[in-house]
Amino acid sequence: MSDLLLIGASGVRAYQTALNVVGENISNAGTQGYVRRDAVIKEAAAGAGGYPLQIYQRVLGGADATGVARSWDAFRAADVRNTGSELARTQGGIVWLERIESALDKNELGKGLTSFFNAAQSLAADPTSTATRATFLETSSALAASFRATAEGLAAVGSDLQASAQIAVGELNDLAKSLATVNAGLSRARAGSNGQAQLMDERDRLLDRMSTIASINVKMTDAGMATVALNSANGPVLVDGVNAEELTLSVNPSGSFALTLDPFGNPQAITLKSGTLAGFADASTRVVDARNEIDRITTTFADTVNAVQAGGVDLNGNAGQPMFDASGGAANFTMLLADPRSIAAAAAWTVTTPSSNAGSGSIKVTTDPSGTPSPAVNLSISGGVLSAIDPVTGTVIATTPYVAGQPVTLAGLNVTVTGTPADGDRFSVAATGAGSRDNGALATLADARRTGNFEGAVATLTTSNAATLSARRTVADAQSAIKDGAIAARDNLSGVNLDNEAVELMRFQQAYQASSRVIQVSREIFQTILDAS
Repeated sequence: MSDLLLIGASGVRAYQTALNVVGENISNAGTQGYVRRDAVIKEAAAGAGGYPLQIYQRVLGGADATGVARSWDAFRAADVRNTGSELARTQGGIVWLERIESALDKNELGKGLTSFFNAAQSLAADPTSTATRATFLETSSALAASFRATAEGLAAVGSDLQASAQIAVGELNDLAKSLATVNAGLSRARAGSNGQAQLMDERDRLLDRMSTIASINVKMTDAGMATVALNSANGPVLVDGVNAEELTLSVNPSGSFALTLDPFGNPQAITLKSGTLAGFADASTRVVDARNEIDRITTTFADTVNAVQAGGVDLNGNAGQPMFDASGGAANFTMLLADPRSIAAAAAWTVTTPSSNAGSGSIKVTTDPSGTPSPAVNLSISGGVLSAIDPVTGTVIATTPYVAGQPVTLAGLNVTVTGTPADGDRFSVAATGAGSRDNGALATLADARRTGNFEGAVATLTTSNAATLSARRTVADAQSAIKDGAIAARDNLSGVNLDNEAVELMRFQQAYQASSRVIQVSREIFQTILDAS
């Protein structure tokens, strides 16, 4: 009779535990990271009675709830972490590529360059117009501001990116410490207990979050403690049991990132393969490349324009002065000229070709920086030799052989002969004076526009970033679908299905009621026996 009571009581206890587990599943159906539990119910082993008169009797065991089992699969959990880490890298890069695109497009540097060269072309059509010169200076000043704004925008992207990376590193370190604390709790938790299951849920939540920041590889002990290595199973260990290492981020002089694990103990340089930090590292390289390219364009442009200025004369007849200062890069790009008359539109030397020349040759003349040219000189060609002649005395000043198309130095001038001159052909060269309507220097600027390809370089930088951004978005869409599939596969096993829980609830309620009925029947039988005696 006591056996029947014990069996019923054990069933009540076991199914009460099972009902509690089902209730916890239902109440946590919407809790992120919660893994469905099942009560583990086993037959209690039969054994000898616990009373003197039962020593030689066999006692039926009934049922015991021996613990709680989590519906969890290590491979599915790892798949979710890996796919999420790859997606986080792509998405982390997309955010900053969009910022780079905004910095390049917002300040309209390409349009500014086009406006500059168009204004120069308008000035070449009317070199002595004060209004046209003023417009050219205004356009030049606006272009300088556009260079600065673009550089400042890219610098702001780099600064914000560094701050975000530092925050991500700090979060990863905090997560590693929290995981070490959870590992310590798991080392003390009773196997199969609800407390152990709760700690394992928290462990998995921490690992999922860590995997979005960095590429990790996880190994589990029998007690559920997690060992976390970076990148691969053989990679540097971030969390080992109750110990967590520190990760630090430094910024190289170029602006790119460098990660170091355990910097104050056994420092190891880390290059992450996935996760948000890997995306940030990719983006930092893009920002550095964009800033370097803008600086290169700025310096080349300033050098080209200043060379044109140096090779011409302004409206006052003075040698042209530098228009821009790019010594501090694009961020400090400065407009130097303030007076419209200081624009060197005219070539420094005016060449006159007599109509009596028999050949089809022509010459181009610039000042030799190392020489001291005369204000005027006549040049004569004969037998492949170029001669400089004083126009007043007719005295030959200097001679030099020449090859068509190649510059030669003569009498303080750099002279390039083109075409096919005839022996005896002569050219008159004189320094350009004030008020000249010559536009030779601006013509040189037009040539520099084509060879320098400044507008094309800005367009290439912008379209390259846009193409990379578009490709990343396409990859992100695919990776997002893959991650969703991995999550669905995991949740199909680990998630709470309310319909299934309702069925389980009814089943355990019926079992509980049946066990209660066993106790009631045993009491009735026992009472009947007592009444009969």
